[in-house]
Amino acid sequence: MSAIDSILTTEQYRTEQANAMYKNGDDDDMLGRDAFLQLFTAQLKNQNPLDPMENEAFVAQLAQFSSVEGIKGMQASLETMVGNLREQSLLSGSQLVGKRVAVAGGFGQGGGSRPTETLVSVQEGADLLTMSVYNKEGELVFRQNVGELEPGEHRFAWSGQDSDGNQLPVETYQITASAIVDGRMQIAPVSILETVSSVSWNPSGQQLDLQLLGGDTVSLAEIQTIAE
Repeated sequence: MSAIDSILTTEQYRTEQANAMYKNGDDDDMLGRDAFLQLFTAQLKNQNPLDPMENEAFVAQLAQFSSVEGIKGMQASLETMVGNLREQSLLSGSQLVGKRVAVAGGFGQGGGSRPTETLVSVQEGADLLTMSVYNKEGELVFRQNVGELEPGEHRFAWSGQDSDGNQLPVETYQITASAIVDGRMQIAPVSILETVSSVSWNPSGQQLDLQLLGGDTVSLAEIQTIAE
């Protein structure tokens, strides 16, 4: 058999095998172990006896195939692990539905008849605490001075009214707090308590997202406090 006949025979065999696998509709076998071994055997049978393949070429092909098989196995294991993580996260996250979580930053839904509850942290205590509420245009709509506070985290509720007692529309407001400590003014961190309405898995970030009753969505990693 000439070298040209050998090449033609090998190509003909590969074409027939590819057509057979295409007809069977088994796309996975096209890159699977059986297809590789069939082509590898055909390559051995039809090689040019005057110019046979080097042993190193056979070893390289086997090593490459082993690497691909190992990567596919690792990928399958990772996909299984991610699936288990998603299921466990959704199961544990479902217990948060109906509970209230503290969202840092001081931005949250307010106004209307529903009071907005906040958590204010004063680690060193405060001689005087001032709570301020701003609308989405940045205008001050409410301000209240609170007396002396012990160190720790304190809960306050804003009724949704302005300083004159008028009911404000439901929208996003910012609530800030400033504390007087030893004669100096400091900014006190404020978190808004929001009710969790549902939970969902975020595939892009591989994390659990919480949908809040006010319409906002936050990741579980952003939550620092869970309250009743």
